[in-house]
Parts: sequence; structure tokens; C-alpha cells
Amino acid sequence: MAILTLEDLENSTDQPMQVAMAPDPITASEVIVGTEKQKSPFSKDQKDAAGFAIRMEQNMKVMDDLMDSGYNPVDPTRLSTLKDNFVDNAPFIPDLLENVLVSGNYQLYRNAAMDFAMAQLRRESGAAITASELESMKELYIPAFGDKPPTLAGKRTRRLNAFETMKASAEKSYTQTKSAIKKSSDPILTEEEAADILKDRAKRDPALRAKLKAAGVL
Repeated sequence: MAILTLEDLENSTDQPMQVAMAPDPITASEVIVGTEKQKSPFSKDQKDAAGFAIRMEQNMKVMDDLMDSGYNPVDPTRLSTLKDNFVDNAPFIPDLLENVLVSGNYQLYRNAAMDFAMAQLRRESGAAITASELESMKELYIPAFGDKPPTLAGKRTRRLNAFETMKASAEKSYTQTKSAIKKSSDPILTEEEAADILKDRAKRDPALRAKLKAAGVL
């Protein structure tokens, strides 16, 4: 590219200079298809409700599976349960020591129960949750030491109803969010595992079988 000096400019003709203009920036209509940000069909409230519903569902499963296996975290007739509840509620035992002294099943149940209540409260109260709100929620949904079977059954039903209400608020966002979570957690197949799956499908798909043979897989 030639470099113009001051002398060149002085000796130039009076003809106007041709100035190269920068190309126009890409307009919205020229954005490459597939790279644009997709707008969610769901509202923020629906997406929040979907997340809370999934948390509630997961925690309910932990709680119900433990109870259905014969574990009862609030049975006063069992020495282990009596010890767990005493340690958990004794004001003179530090929290760090509490977690060491209680049983593994009690830890699982307590954590699931607390997270269930927190998910429900987040939707009702927002970010700020008071101690009184948490206690009220626990009275409604969480088994307390000494609860009799009818009370435990009633709280289990209320948990299910609360989950179904949250799920209904989320509408189709619940199904889409749950599917996305499952997809992200699916294991990554090795080449051998993927080849085995393709070979199995090829037994029922002549076109696929021909392609695999041509590729040297079969």
C-alpha cells in the first residue's frame, strides 16, 4: 500500500479523494441463525416454582424412602431415636458436635426435611425467612419427636399437596427443567459403549446396519 506524503497531497489534483467507508455493522436480521439468545416461554415466577418443586420432590423421596424402609426419626420408643432427638435439641451441645453424634439416617432425614421446608418458604416469603416462619412450616410438614402414626400420615399428605401445588404453579416449566437436569446428569458414554448401542440398534435397522458396515464398525 502506497504511503502519501505531505508533498503528494500538495501536488494532487482537485478531484475529490475516494474514502473507503467501514462496512455497516451487522443488523439484527443478519445474525447467524441459531446463535441468537432464545427467549424463555416461561415467566420468572414459573421458573422459580419449577426449581422449588423439584427440590421439594427430591427431599420428599428421601424422607418417604427412609420411613418406608422402617426408619422412624421421631419414635420415642427407640433408644437410637431418643438419643438423636436429644442430641439435636440439647442447647448445651455445639452444632458441630451434634452432627457427629447423631446417626446417619437422622442426618439424611433432618437435612431433607429442612430443605423441603426452606423450598416452600422461599416461594411464600422470598429471600428473608424468619425463625417463626420456619417453626410454623416445621409444625405443618415435618415430623416432630413423639408424633403418632396418624399425625405422621397427615404431615406426609400435606407435603405431597404442597409439592403438587408448587408443581402446578410452575406449569410446563417443571417438566422442562426436570428434563434438563436429567440430561445434564446422564453419564457420558465411552466409544466402546456407544458402538455397542449402535450395533444393538443396527439389528433392527437395516439402513443403520449398512452404514455401520461401510464404516467398518460391523
